[in-house]
Amino acid sequence: MEPILSREEIADLLAAVKAGRIPAEQPAGGRPARPGRTLPTRAVDLVGTYERAKESGESRLPNFDIVLDTFARNLGVSLTNALQRSFTATREEILVSTFHESLEDLGHQGAVGIYAMAPLKSGCLVHFDTRLAFSLLELMLGASPSGESPALERHLTTIEMSILKTTMTMLAGELERALRPVATLQVSLARVENNFRMVSIVEPEAEVLVCRFALSLGGEEAGCLRCIVPYLSLEPLRDKFRGLVRVAQATTRGWARLFARELLTMECGVAARSGLIPMTIRRLLALRAGEVIDLPYNPDQPLTVLVEDRPLFTAIAGERDGRRAFHVTGRHCNPKGAPHGET
Repeated sequence: MEPILSREEIADLLAAVKAGRIPAEQPAGGRPARPGRTLPTRAVDLVGTYERAKESGESRLPNFDIVLDTFARNLGVSLTNALQRSFTATREEILVSTFHESLEDLGHQGAVGIYAMAPLKSGCLVHFDTRLAFSLLELMLGASPSGESPALERHLTTIEMSILKTTMTMLAGELERALRPVATLQVSLARVENNFRMVSIVEPEAEVLVCRFALSLGGEEAGCLRCIVPYLSLEPLRDKFRGLVRVAQATTRGWARLFARELLTMECGVAARSGLIPMTIRRLLALRAGEVIDLPYNPDQPLTVLVEDRPLFTAIAGERDGRRAFHVTGRHCNPKGAPHGET
């Protein structure tokens, strides 16, 4: 898909043609004219391709950081439950780069998981750096939590990658959960590689979003995890990412309405009290059948209606349809004279 130039980019292109830096017509013979001086691509860069590569991914794809924060939180919980160690994952940055440059930044070390994201055309890559890979391997093989992971600078063996495949398979479920508010995807681990020439999922110059996460184990640094996602895979979901905040707000309001509706159906205890007297334990234990207890209150004063043992209303006792009843006359007042609940 050819990129669409903006108005400023078209103006820069026309200025370059008028200045003679770009030939307006192709010469006869089918071969382009050779300029007098050859410039590197970065030196020309009329449309700002290489400047875009430094752009933050948060502005390139709105609300993508919300999805990644959810993934980081779930990742820490899943690693803690699986390995019985206290893991914490924190999102550090989201960068825009080319696929080739993103692989070069990995230093050809560690392990790379290749994931399919059906029905999206291209999947994504998840990279464990050397420190994180060997830290996980030690824990999965029963290492003591007090031991420090050695800084190994060698390639992972086939057996070690097979062991890490369990953790990388777990990450597929966490990616799927994090993206569920945006789209229903089926994320699955295709394979695990340590040969970086075998992990091509898009063209080398394709634009990708590089998401970096820092993992800590018991408060100490445990390594780095990177997720490389082609931008063209997520670009069709741009509108859904933009509406992610509105969906979250609607969900929050929905929960509020649900709680309010359920609260209205809850049952509570209501009692009408005519009087209240203090009594010692000795006097209470001495009570016998037939004794009369005087209540120090005026029989003409209203009853106190208690809801879950809290005085809320006043009422007058009476009968209705042959049964005892009370008629609510007003709100109960506290000793300060203000209605209950207003102070």
